[in-house]
Amino acid sequence: MRRNGLSATFVLALVMGCGVRVCAQPGLEALNALSRAGLRVSAEVVSLGPKGHILAHFHARRALIPASLSKLYVAQAALARFGSRHRFTMRIETTGPIRDGILRGALVVIDPGDPALVNDRIARIARIARMLGLRKVDGSLVLVPGGFARPPCRLVDRCRARFESHHAYNAPLSSIAVNYGTYDLVIAPGSRRGSPARVVFDPFRPGAIGLVNRVVTAGAGAGVDLAVTQKMTAKGRRVSVRGTIPLGHLPIWRYVAAPHPDQTALALWSGYLAHAGVAIADGARIAATPPPGSRIWFRSRGVTLETLLERMLAFSNNFIADELTLDLASRHRDHHMLTLPKASAALARGLWPILRRQGASPRIVLRSGSGLSTQNRSSASDLIALLRALYRNPRDFPAFLGALPPPAESPFAFLRRGRMLWRTRFYVKTGTLNAPFGVLDLAGYFRFPGGGFGAFAILVNGSSLHPDFSIGPLMRTLRHVLEPWASGETARPVHGSSRSLP
Repeated sequence: MRRNGLSATFVLALVMGCGVRVCAQPGLEALNALSRAGLRVSAEVVSLGPKGHILAHFHARRALIPASLSKLYVAQAALARFGSRHRFTMRIETTGPIRDGILRGALVVIDPGDPALVNDRIARIARIARMLGLRKVDGSLVLVPGGFARPPCRLVDRCRARFESHHAYNAPLSSIAVNYGTYDLVIAPGSRRGSPARVVFDPFRPGAIGLVNRVVTAGAGAGVDLAVTQKMTAKGRRVSVRGTIPLGHLPIWRYVAAPHPDQTALALWSGYLAHAGVAIADGARIAATPPPGSRIWFRSRGVTLETLLERMLAFSNNFIADELTLDLASRHRDHHMLTLPKASAALARGLWPILRRQGASPRIVLRSGSGLSTQNRSSASDLIALLRALYRNPRDFPAFLGALPPPAESPFAFLRRGRMLWRTRFYVKTGTLNAPFGVLDLAGYFRFPGGGFGAFAILVNGSSLHPDFSIGPLMRTLRHVLEPWASGETARPVHGSSRSLP
């Protein structure tokens, strides 16, 4: 999800004004101050276990934009459907015999819609084909999208990425996409200060894509400042890299959305087969169904769903979340008619019977599993219902908890800040947006000093009164709200919320 880069001073004033002592109280006074300042807030903190209670709440049933907290719903649905050890299995088929290293027919790859198909796996499949004796394919390479094909664009950010993008978060979707729908580039400094840096595609140029290198080698010890853009120009598709990298710096990888993931996939498959020594006589193409006479040759299994969810939640990977959402829906309908909003709505309907038993409201709205859609709606109590349901599920809870890293191990610097209590006793998923206004949401689990579990959800959305805020000061406020529960400073339910959980 896009990081909120907007800033204002009012949140910092709130933090300085309430002080640590007041903000640390369990009554969520700091959230009340945020609300008075014009932000919209929904929050709930609960203890889990046989005698779980609501410990504190603040407009807990107010439906707000959950941003990337939507991925928690996707994780639960995927675990319930597939189980944590599920692997997306790719079938490699042929339409004819292989004699003297030559396939008399087509080589067919049927991709089930694996969200984690990356370079290494394609390279391994190509090597296996060569080890099994294949040197040449008389026919063509055929990629078959066995999952949901390529759904029509329904999100503004992804629609724009087809023409221009500066990021990887908005990569267009396809069930045969590779590398999370991105172009991968490696950037290394030149041999001396002031010389051009070295910029190459990893592992090789994926088709007829131009590369413009405007990166200069800076002096040793300088900072890294890089920007990547892909756009359609009068001369064709171009990827431009600009900025500086210091002399002697290790290579850096950068990623940007690939506007046509199907074409990129064709180029990568063809390139890896050629590199392994397998020639394709009749080019590569995409087909809706396997060619007549196609028979299984061998299979390739992907990573476990547990690993997939860790990548999705720890790195807040939008591509994985939306591809999983489509995978879940494509099992029940014609994938050629499937759209992401329909798939997301189906996911919400499927979860409703489970969440209702845990106290959720009927106002959960999902239009994207990633949370990129600003039409998504969820309240703190809805997310607590989800966290409670997973905690009470002995099969799925270990994998789900393992996919939520403690802040000390987060890839995001703004989460790694704070006291050791915050960094080691909480398991956190964040959600951020910067349009149409600022959004900062947190949800997850924490451990009590005695070892039991609690759960929390805090959603903070901007408004017309205060659309923008700075993440750093607001995160400090939310940490002060949550830390007392894990420290043992608060031991009793508050605000008349001592009733037992469902």
